[in-house]
Amino acid sequence: MNRKYEKQEWRETRLKGKMAESLVYNLLQEAGNEVYAIGYEEILPGLSGEGRNKFVRDTIVGKKIAAIPDLFVIDKSKQPHLVEVKFRWYSKWHENDPERIKFLKENWKEAIVIMVGRDQKPYFRFCVHPFEDIKPIQNFKPFNISDRNIDEFSALIEKYFLKNE
Repeated sequence: MNRKYEKQEWRETRLKGKMAESLVYNLLQEAGNEVYAIGYEEILPGLSGEGRNKFVRDTIVGKKIAAIPDLFVIDKSKQPHLVEVKFRWYSKWHENDPERIKFLKENWKEAIVIMVGRDQKPYFRFCVHPFEDIKPIQNFKPFNISDRNIDEFSALIEKYFLKNE
């Protein structure tokens, strides 16, 4: 079976997610935005693996903390935004995402979801509440992302996510 279709170990999944988050963080920052990491991995860095799974699965507080968006962004016009970053092999929702999106709608409807895909350009896409229409990130004008920014960060996607194909 092709490796990308196998169930991934949580470490590998987390690594890909952190790489995507880092790419988005730097993309937004290089476009002139102020960017702060605020996700639960930042505020509770030791909460991972089985301990995290039980905490998140068994408590509403855990579910809410785990759903905190990854980034707090202040755009050039000083408007605040919450950003949730998702890495996906394909630029569409994952089979497990409907439950997560439902939780976002209920608790963080102000959030912007930025999806980092690797199957087709543009690799960086976004959607806002109700999280149905996925568009190229350049279409989100408050972030002021240029074609040059996209080209530079797309090269990184190709280097690190498409390298072994």
